[in-house]
Amino acid sequence: MRVKPFFYFLTFLSIFIIGTTQAETSHVILKIEHWSTKNGIPVYFVAKNEIPIIDIGVLFHAGSAQDNNSPGIAQFTAQMLDQGTQNLNADQIATRFEAVGAHYSANTNQDMTVLNLRSLSAPQFFNPALSTFSTLLKDATFPDLAINRIKKQMLIALQQEAQIPSAIAAKTFYQTLYGLHPYASPILGNKISIKQLSQEKLLNSYHHNYVAKNAMIAIVGNVRQTKAMTIAEQLSTMLAKGETSIPVNAPLSSHFKSHIIKVPYPSKQTTIFLGQIGIAVKDPDYFPLVVGNQILGGGILTSKLFNEVRNKRGLCYGISSGFKPLQAAGPFLIVLQTRRDQAAKALSLTQQTLKNFLAKGPTPQELQGAKQALIGSFPSSIASNEGILAATEKIGFYQLPLDYLDTYQQKINSVNLEQIRHAFQRIKSEKMIIVMLGK
Repeated sequence: MRVKPFFYFLTFLSIFIIGTTQAETSHVILKIEHWSTKNGIPVYFVAKNEIPIIDIGVLFHAGSAQDNNSPGIAQFTAQMLDQGTQNLNADQIATRFEAVGAHYSANTNQDMTVLNLRSLSAPQFFNPALSTFSTLLKDATFPDLAINRIKKQMLIALQQEAQIPSAIAAKTFYQTLYGLHPYASPILGNKISIKQLSQEKLLNSYHHNYVAKNAMIAIVGNVRQTKAMTIAEQLSTMLAKGETSIPVNAPLSSHFKSHIIKVPYPSKQTTIFLGQIGIAVKDPDYFPLVVGNQILGGGILTSKLFNEVRNKRGLCYGISSGFKPLQAAGPFLIVLQTRRDQAAKALSLTQQTLKNFLAKGPTPQELQGAKQALIGSFPSSIASNEGILAATEKIGFYQLPLDYLDTYQQKINSVNLEQIRHAFQRIKSEKMIIVMLGK
């Protein structure tokens, strides 16, 4: 299990961003069909016949925000699904997928757990792959031997995470920012919580969260809609009706002044995280904030933060900012890495650049450049079936409009300077949580 440095999380916006360089009039980029199964599960389907592949995603409201008193249980449960069923052990499950060239994966974030299947669309390959995938939804048994093996893997992953400065800083930032809110729960859990997980706890999590009322299905690929309906029904029948998970409440905004948390770490570099509560996916200011952030720190090499802190003064190795929209409000975050002896100066300049942006906003030229970059830079995000599936999963899970991608260009182009200035007033430079990790 490989831990990805949190520093790279700022690429999350790409799954929502797509456009063309044509005029402002929108057109259908992805035709998304939508219906519900007999069991009440929402289904989102995109036909793509260019290659003989079918991609399927089954999503559950079973992210780390549902961990409650067992941090890491959502991630652990997802990793255990292919470790044994009523009639198959882990090796047999892996062999069945490999024999037909299929790929199965399970991933968890704060809001959701996503189970994905990729298979060739020819029946001799797809039908066995779908059958095995369906079995994981209904008959996972969580054998003790596999639990012990996955525990060891998770503990190793936690050890690896403890070697990554950005991961340590991110965990500290989240726990400080969210406090008792569910988003404070670390996705991988901690050593104590992982060791305390048992077969009984995992089965309870499985039977409680992996149910029809908690699910959504996305299908993309070389298949007709009538066949997609049959696939969705087959998956749906694997799931008990169940109950919907308790929604995550919006976190309270910080009411304290900026404060700095210093985390000792044996490094010549200092990793700095500073931020506060940001926005939910469906926030009405989403597009002004996306465009504004492109100018502030999302444009990386062209942003104000990069220009002032890195380009002009060489005070950091890299710096970027971003919003991480979640079902409830995710964070707004600025991340930079600098030399230890330059940390205070780099932080001060970062804070001043943010204050200036909040006070003055962008220029018309910066606004135009940001629009062009956002509209023109991400068509590759849905150039593949996997990209289309990711976008469709996000639209379905967060209940965004079916024409979300089709109208993206128009919404970006309609953002004006006043909207950006107004939207960024929610960012309070005097109420920033600051994490500094280093010697």
